[in-house]
Amino acid sequence: MKSKFYVVVMGENPGIYNKWDGGAKQNVEGYTGAVYKSFSTLELAEIWWTQMSPETQSPNYHFDQSEIFTEIQSIEAEEEQGPYYTYLIIDPRTQMPFYVGQTHDMEHRKISHLHDSYKHRAYKKWIASIRKDGLEPEFQIVDTQQTKADSLRSETEWVKKLAYQGIRVLNGWREHKEWIDLILREKNSNQ
Repeated sequence: MKSKFYVVVMGENPGIYNKWDGGAKQNVEGYTGAVYKSFSTLELAEIWWTQMSPETQSPNYHFDQSEIFTEIQSIEAEEEQGPYYTYLIIDPRTQMPFYVGQTHDMEHRKISHLHDSYKHRAYKKWIASIRKDGLEPEFQIVDTQQTKADSLRSETEWVKKLAYQGIRVLNGWREHKEWIDLILREKNSNQ
């Protein structure tokens, strides 16, 4: 099961929690003016804490951080060796990327993206609009890694890199959407 992190900025005991029940929930329920939010990664939780509490140096962690590190290590130890590819899907009409992905099998992944299943997903609708114009989306490999964990990190880094360029890709992962929103909000507030 993937971890989730809860940032309590205003509550009984502010800080970052790794569980809702028996953790963050007890510190915000019944607290007038409670400010809290959940995140898919500890890194995103820490960034939001810093943005919301700039006067406070670092949050109190209401869990053993070594448990998170051990969980990541065990996931990485089980994975198959690469190469794994990080790729962009590019709209040939604008030459702009609209999706970032990672895979162990690039040809199979291309076929999967071009298949009509999951039509409700935003990037699939974008592919359909390209094809309706008689064109095909372009696939560009931008990084190669030897482990799936490194490839997933690379994929997230490319999502962030594009967001810093003002490009909102249509990735569906919550973590990616959180990064895009965070970066674009920061960019807009600095303009």
